[in-house]
Amino acid sequence: MRQWLLAVLLGLTLGPVQAQEDPLAGIEELELAGQALSPEQARQVLAESLPADKDARYTVLQRQLRAAQQLNERGRHLELARQLAEAGRGRTGGEAWIRVYLNAEFTWGSSGAALAACEPWLEDTSLSPATRAMVALRQTYYAAQGTDRAVTSRMWSRADALARPLLGRPGTPVHLREDWLHVRSEVERLEGDTLASLATLREAVGVARRNEAELRKRKLPPRDPELLEAMGWHDSAQGMLVYALVRQGRAAEAIELGQANLALWRSSQLSDTLGARWHYRLATALNAVQQFRPALVAARESAAMLQRQGVKSSSHTAWLAHQELVRSLMGLKRWSEADAVYRAFLASIDGEDTLARSRALDNRLLALLAAKSARLDEALEIANRQYGYRNRLYGARHPQTQESAGVRAVVRLMRGELAPALEDYEQLFAATLDSPGGWLDLDQRGFRGFVLGLAFEEFLDNVAQRALKGEKLPPALMERAMQLADRSMLGSTQRALVDSTARLLAATPALRHLLEQEQAQRQAAAAQFAKLPASLAKEDRLRKEMVTEAFKALPPAERKARATELAALREQIRSQQAEGGAAREQLEQRRAEIARQYPAYADLLMPPTPSAKVLRGLLERGEGLLLIHAGEHATLVWLQTSDGSLALHASPLGAEDLAAKVAQARTALDASALGKPVQTAVLHQLYRELLAPLEAQWRGLDSLLVASEGALSSLPLATLVTEPGGAQAAWLVRRLAVTQLPAASALQALRRGASPAAAARPLMGFGDPLFGAAPAPAGRGKRAVGRVDAEWGFRYAEVPPLPETRAELLALAKVLGADPQADLRLGAQATRRAVLAMPLQDRRVVAFATHGLMPGELPGISKPALAMAAEADERESPLLELDDVLNLRLNAQWVLLSACNTAAGEQGGAAMSGLVRGFFFAGARSVLATHWAVESASAAALSAATFQAAAAGAASRAASLRQAQLAMLEGRLGEGQWQHPYYWAGYALFGDPRR
Repeated sequence: MRQWLLAVLLGLTLGPVQAQEDPLAGIEELELAGQALSPEQARQVLAESLPADKDARYTVLQRQLRAAQQLNERGRHLELARQLAEAGRGRTGGEAWIRVYLNAEFTWGSSGAALAACEPWLEDTSLSPATRAMVALRQTYYAAQGTDRAVTSRMWSRADALARPLLGRPGTPVHLREDWLHVRSEVERLEGDTLASLATLREAVGVARRNEAELRKRKLPPRDPELLEAMGWHDSAQGMLVYALVRQGRAAEAIELGQANLALWRSSQLSDTLGARWHYRLATALNAVQQFRPALVAARESAAMLQRQGVKSSSHTAWLAHQELVRSLMGLKRWSEADAVYRAFLASIDGEDTLARSRALDNRLLALLAAKSARLDEALEIANRQYGYRNRLYGARHPQTQESAGVRAVVRLMRGELAPALEDYEQLFAATLDSPGGWLDLDQRGFRGFVLGLAFEEFLDNVAQRALKGEKLPPALMERAMQLADRSMLGSTQRALVDSTARLLAATPALRHLLEQEQAQRQAAAAQFAKLPASLAKEDRLRKEMVTEAFKALPPAERKARATELAALREQIRSQQAEGGAAREQLEQRRAEIARQYPAYADLLMPPTPSAKVLRGLLERGEGLLLIHAGEHATLVWLQTSDGSLALHASPLGAEDLAAKVAQARTALDASALGKPVQTAVLHQLYRELLAPLEAQWRGLDSLLVASEGALSSLPLATLVTEPGGAQAAWLVRRLAVTQLPAASALQALRRGASPAAAARPLMGFGDPLFGAAPAPAGRGKRAVGRVDAEWGFRYAEVPPLPETRAELLALAKVLGADPQADLRLGAQATRRAVLAMPLQDRRVVAFATHGLMPGELPGISKPALAMAAEADERESPLLELDDVLNLRLNAQWVLLSACNTAAGEQGGAAMSGLVRGFFFAGARSVLATHWAVESASAAALSAATFQAAAAGAASRAASLRQAQLAMLEGRLGEGQWQHPYYWAGYALFGDPRR
């Protein structure tokens, strides 16, 4: 059997990563350079009086700062750092204390105070150019944590102008370049260009790593100030990388980094200060993959540690910890507790710290938490206020207004106000379903992060509850619910796919140019609308002044002047709104041009959400599209046929119940059940719950296309049993062929135009890869197993070999009439480089007979990959990753992934969805993959029989697979030894079953 046996990993090679999302937060250990003090000595130092002599005073202040930091007396530490920033002026190296103070104030004290402190130093021309550039960069970073993009953009222009001329100048500290890269990545993130932000951070990590390595070559003492500072910069860059990885859907790598650094903290290799940060960073990554319980534990520990250290609520650090605390509580649906934590945190922020308050205050969150805590009147008042402001600011058709309508829709739905709630939801659907490009304009940190999911969930739950009660639902409502469910199936893989397009764009200059234009236009539209808040605030002040008694007492000429000013201001507002609207129209035109010239890329980046009418037109005679969505309290099942209306059924099975039954069903199909009668009761129960109520609609079909998610994606629906009992199970595969789709919307991409002409040659296969081609270096082998951001180590040579796949591909070549010498790459030839170099566009079948890797199966692997043969050059990755797949050029009717677990459910299923969509983008019409670790001989027989049926003229690819499965379960293939579903049900066909 082909079992995945990569328990041969030798462990991870992680250094002392002390990363931090604030570029300067990791360097604070520099202040502790020198001999450590005992607690008693530190208290004595803090008790010393400051001498009048400036030089002596400066020396004592430095000692006291070190003492305060060792004792975790944050308030004293901040005050001492502020004094040193002033006392260091004119002294050699003294300007460095400005950076120390700003970092400490922002991280532990008042983020608003840190921002306000920057401007006076920027105006001080007596400071060195490098210091002023550093302050400008700090100011930009702090502003980027707020909500005013226009202000941040202006600050970045000044900071860039001050820093850039110094970057290549001899004598400029290397850390200025690192800081510039860190801040540039924050600006890119704020502008929505997360790919550029990630690339910039990778560059920053490289600069910092090289600098630290150069210093280590000098054999400096462990606590040398220069080495400590270099380590801090390196760690800070990696800390920012944690957040960038999460944004790109690569939370698995972020979790690995968090856990490794907390292990160092537990072994006393990291301070409690860094331990607190790593706790909330880990919580961020865990929340991103919905591991809410461990995220809550980590976030609570972080908040408690920060409180013990005296960290102020107005600090950036406190907010990061509490943000994850609230998110994890929301994920666990502990609404009242999340509401109490969030409101208590807001109340604790210094009222004069506008930056801290604007960063933490989210009216969408306040409204939703109030609604979930049964304060519905309060929730509606907040939602109305926010919608009114955004409508006045942007207009009703802007995505920001539409998302506010979505928040109000949730509140109205919970209040039982169905009709107005549905009107609001339609505005939200306009932004998210009808205009896929508008998805990019929503706030990723808030709305796209957790608010949108809650809004969709409430809508689907309302539809489910009404359907369970037997209500006759309007067709439009059923269709919108189906679109939402379909959109949710794309969410778990979308960011990884977008991240994987970087190399594709590099190889497609024309497309890259169009996307750069789209991004520039998106930023231009945002900049136009960014002018409005200040104008509206000024208009509000004037309007309110003009109704006061004081205004009425003014001379007529002055009152007239104010009225003229107000009229001019209102005209300016109308002009700004018109300019913003025109910029939005140009943005839509840019996106339409991308979709017209590169429709496949548009499907990948901004996948459409087709209506039931569109889907009906895509289906061929005899086909039905089944979409299944498991919610918390019910499972919704839609069926669309080519000649019928959309049908909806609701089962009372919630996601947890469904997952439990799927686990039972998988056990009945597992290799451990071989030699025993197949336990079909649960398989019939699942059929009865999910498909039987719609049987009248699909009875005449011969092909069922299924889009499902979560646990159900790990179960081949062909194994559902349509009748109870009986000597021979009434498998669903006896009645029709089953094909899987990553989402219903994938069918639109696959069937947009006419099918291309069939490729001339039958096969190109890669199998039995030689994993041990290059011997591992002494000790621990290091190989570039992928483009990852940490240096992971493992022995690729010990990956279990797959000699049986050679026979499988040789049998396949015989069936298809291919030449084994020309059309197969086996053993040492089955490399990633061979795949990328091969012209695959003229092959009807492209086969990979090797291990399939799901995210997390190897350290540093966050996207699905196929394990290929190793090469002697260790710089060559042996993994064919999703990035590579997107760059292939195929015209294949089939891609065969004869690898274990490539169609696995849960996280593996989501990853498989991404890999399948990648092959579709590359030009494949269908992918044949495996649900579990298959037995080699039966797998070879089944795949050969499938392609033999296709060559003999089967009605479709789905019918070819079904014929082979029927032959096996009926004993005609394998002489009865493979009748158990473990053998014949493992393969699943993804994609278009016919064209």
